[in-house]
Amino acid sequence: MSDASEAPEPPAGLDWETYFAHRNRLDEIRVEQSSSFDKSILTLSSGALAFSLVVLKGFQDQNIKVALGFLVVSWTLFVFAILLNVLSYFVSSKAAEVAIEHLDNCMRTQNWEVEVSNFWDKVTRKLNSVSGILFAMGAICLLIFAYQSE
Repeated sequence: MSDASEAPEPPAGLDWETYFAHRNRLDEIRVEQSSSFDKSILTLSSGALAFSLVVLKGFQDQNIKVALGFLVVSWTLFVFAILLNVLSYFVSSKAAEVAIEHLDNCMRTQNWEVEVSNFWDKVTRKLNSVSGILFAMGAICLLIFAYQSE
C-alpha cells in the first residue's frame, strides 16, 4: 500500500520540475496578456474621459447643445468600460485559481484527458470583450460629438 503523501510518478520525459516550470510560465504569460489588455482599456477610457472634459471648454455653447447627447453617451460608455475592466481583474484571478487547480489535479492523477470548463475564464473573456467594445463605441460617440460641435 502506498503512502497518500507520495507524489505520482510523472510520465516519461516529464518530471515535477519541468512541469512546474511550464505551468508557471503559462500562468505568467496569461497574466501578462490579460494585464496588458486591461491596462490599455483602463488607460484609454480614462484618458478619453479626461480629454473630452478638457476639450469641452473649447466649444461654443450653442453648438454643444446640439451634440450633447453624444458626449453624455460617450462618457457613460467609457465609465462602463472602466467598471467592467476593473471587474475583470477580480474575475481573472478566479480563473487562474481554477486553471491551476485543474492542472495540479491532472499532474497528481496523471490523467491529462480530462477537460474542465473554466467558467471564470469565460466570464473574464466576455468582460474584456465587452469593455473593449464599449470603449470603441464611446470613442465613436466622442468623435461624433466633436464633429457636430465644430
